[in-house]
Amino acid sequence: MVGIDNTDTATADRLWREHADELLRFATVLVGPSDAHDIVVDGFLGAVATLATPGIDNPRAYLFRAVRNRALDLRRSRERRWARDIFAVRPSTATHTDPLIDVRRAVAALSVSQRAVVYFVYWDDLTESKTAEVLQISPGTVRRHLARAQTHLRKALR
Repeated sequence: MVGIDNTDTATADRLWREHADELLRFATVLVGPSDAHDIVVDGFLGAVATLATPGIDNPRAYLFRAVRNRALDLRRSRERRWARDIFAVRPSTATHTDPLIDVRRAVAALSVSQRAVVYFVYWDDLTESKTAEVLQISPGTVRRHLARAQTHLRKALR
């Protein structure tokens, strides 16, 4: 491994074997399955050099904190990117606007719950009951979010 000597490599290998599975499960909950492995590896590599030095009493907790910090970094990065994208599609001063930009802006103004319901009902073509099952909410809540989202989108896209 980069930046550590052979004795520290053995320690890093042992720590990886002991904690990789649970760190991966933890990261999957935090960032989802597509980014979990990258977050774990990045956090582990960042923490392993520090773990080789004396003074760390609980390496497991230190690794979990490193993975959590990487997940927060990813979330902040995505939020900044999202803010830049929203800023890029803000209302134009021109009289003619691109309908696709208007739709994106209108959807971006929906709450996260409303966007999730709209995604599953219209994009994944799930029924209200299946959407409720996936989101672990009641079918009535799905109908309420969907109705509010439709009302907002109708008003925003007139």
